[in-house]
Amino acid sequence: MIKNKNHLLPIILVLFIACLFTFKIYYSSVTDDLVFNQIGVFNNILSKKLVDNFFSENSDIKELSTNSIKKIVLKDLGYENWLNYIEFIDIYLYPFDIIHDNVEDLIISVNLSKDQGVIGIYRLYEDRYILSNIIKDLCNIKNVSAIRIESSKKSFIVTEEILDEMIGAYFIDNFVRVFSETDGEFIEVFRQSIDYTAYYFEKWSDPETPEPKWYKITDSSVVDNINLEKENIIINVSKTLSKYESLDSSSFSASSDYKLIGQNSFDVKLVWSEPYNSFIMSEGKIISQNTEVGILEDTTQTVDYLLNLTGKYYKVIDKNKRIFYIKNDDIMIIKDFSTL
Repeated sequence: MIKNKNHLLPIILVLFIACLFTFKIYYSSVTDDLVFNQIGVFNNILSKKLVDNFFSENSDIKELSTNSIKKIVLKDLGYENWLNYIEFIDIYLYPFDIIHDNVEDLIISVNLSKDQGVIGIYRLYEDRYILSNIIKDLCNIKNVSAIRIESSKKSFIVTEEILDEMIGAYFIDNFVRVFSETDGEFIEVFRQSIDYTAYYFEKWSDPETPEPKWYKITDSSVVDNINLEKENIIINVSKTLSKYESLDSSSFSASSDYKLIGQNSFDVKLVWSEPYNSFIMSEGKIISQNTEVGILEDTTQTVDYLLNLTGKYYKVIDKNKRIFYIKNDDIMIIKDFSTL
């Protein structure tokens, strides 16, 4: 009798393990079906639940919600023709209370390719997000943030982008852009390179140069957060512009040795201007036209000036939002914000 019991024990253990394994498979199957069905319900709606799933710590739930959000957002933004490439498209979600109504809005950045990005801004209504704004013609987006200045009720969206044109154009630009909402649309109001490197061959501008050289120019800048100073909305920029000469000018190579031959540093303060709807360095008047303008940039403070590729100009904006260049000696400074 004891022998029979001893023979039954291994059989009972095997059956018990088999039951546990079967239950695990069943439970996983039910759970997966639940996740699929849960996401499938919101397949064409950017629901709050779907967004919550995007931030889930469960990798399966996160992956399923990410693919669903990609499809919804691409259709919303008018990029249905990119659906066939959905696995190569990067998408990031940034919850921000842009309008400060104690309800989180949703900024969604989409990198369609290495040099093409777009942003959708969604507002929450009940339990779903509805597209309210689109920012197009962006480069590859690395990060997005939002800033709200309570005293003026101004909202700004800040993007960090990269434009890599090393193949063909010989430059790479990491830069910051600021967008402001005006009449229900977000438009660019500031741009500054934070890490720019370009290579230039002397013969491009002067084919008759007997011994043309390769040069490297860089712009390394620090852009402070948008803040209030003396009741003005301010951006402070500290930039260092450098010019290097290649020690081997026989052919181009980014890894070649370059020696520093020139460097300039500038501290620039830009102030938000409602009349020009932009951040400007100063206010001026075009002498030859008797027209007031906002000054956006001084070309003598750019890397192109190090290469003598530009003269002394101001980049200006008028009150019709036209942007153009005017020679420095044709501008009379009315108000300089650098002393604020």
